[in-house]
Amino acid sequence: MASPPKKPQTVKLILRLVIIAGILGAAGWGGRTLWKQIGPGLFGTKREAKIPTAAVRVANISEEIVAVGRLRAVFSTELRAEISGRIMKISVIDGEAVKRGQEILRLDQQDILTQLQESDRNIEASKLKVARAKREFERQKDLKTRELITVKDFEETRTTLSLTENDAAVYDARAANLRDKLAKTVIRAPHDGTLLLRDLTEGQLVTSAAATNGGTLLGEVADLSALMVRTNINEIDVARLKVTDVARVRVDSLRNMMLNGEIKRIATVATESLGDRTRVFPVDVVVDETDPRLRPGMSATVMFTLAHVENVPAVPLSAVFSNADSVRYVFVNKGETFEVRGIDIGLVDTRRVQIISGLVTGELVALMRPLEYTGEIPIAKPTAPLKARSKRSSLP
Repeated sequence: MASPPKKPQTVKLILRLVIIAGILGAAGWGGRTLWKQIGPGLFGTKREAKIPTAAVRVANISEEIVAVGRLRAVFSTELRAEISGRIMKISVIDGEAVKRGQEILRLDQQDILTQLQESDRNIEASKLKVARAKREFERQKDLKTRELITVKDFEETRTTLSLTENDAAVYDARAANLRDKLAKTVIRAPHDGTLLLRDLTEGQLVTSAAATNGGTLLGEVADLSALMVRTNINEIDVARLKVTDVARVRVDSLRNMMLNGEIKRIATVATESLGDRTRVFPVDVVVDETDPRLRPGMSATVMFTLAHVENVPAVPLSAVFSNADSVRYVFVNKGETFEVRGIDIGLVDTRRVQIISGLVTGELVALMRPLEYTGEIPIAKPTAPLKARSKRSSLP
């Protein structure tokens, strides 16, 4: 017997396919509409991308060299022991004002004192021997005059006297050397100033300055009434500086303090930077003012102003581009498009570029390359100079 046809199941299948097709169609239409709304905003197009712009504005621009260094006293002396020994007594504390010749610390003297006592006894003994030899020489001299002794005996007496006098001189020299070593066990201030003592303790062993590593650095006596910053300037910029040039100094730990300074020394021989192995020249800038909060060793930033212009047209750094021929150009906004225009530039600081010709105040320039401009852009230098009031001064 044949089974009846399954029409209800076929109808249900067709209905499900229609519903699925409707859902997919609605999803496709909705996705297309949503993409039209948010797609350009996410990825942009050559015509719809938003290019940031900035106006040409009048500004003051300074060309500067910025370097870092550390504060130090203009006049200071490092303290190192001339002999090795153990610290027995520290007489002053760190930061204390000292006078020239004032005792700072004392090394152990016992061994030297013992040697000095022995040397003094040798000196006394040598004096007695010299006196006896002189008496014998005078007696032999008298006998020789009366021709009672031979010449050989007389010469032996003279030789004995010379040897005893020589021994006495040797003992005197040894004693003088020991007294000098004894004096060197006392470290004194070489001049007036403030003591910048290292972390030392009594009983600590120190090595002499004659050691391979230069000996133990005990501290420093510094005149804090005059401070300077020693910084390193690369070989390209140092040629633009000279002694007596002014500078501004900002101490990093005192952000609101700006000090004036003057170049007092530019090294004649370059040194090699430890960081990037470049050639640099040490430059000393003496600070005109002092402040009780300033301490040697503080980090400082030094700014040397090479040139300055006032009331000149300027644009942000990111607005200026350059091609393979080193021609500078900008993209000038012309409504919905941009025009490439060559420019001449002047001074440049950390944010802006001086415009000498090619733009006028108020024009808008792109801060990034518009999408419709790709590859190298051949462009000639501008020929018509921009007429604008400017005051340029090259600072000494």
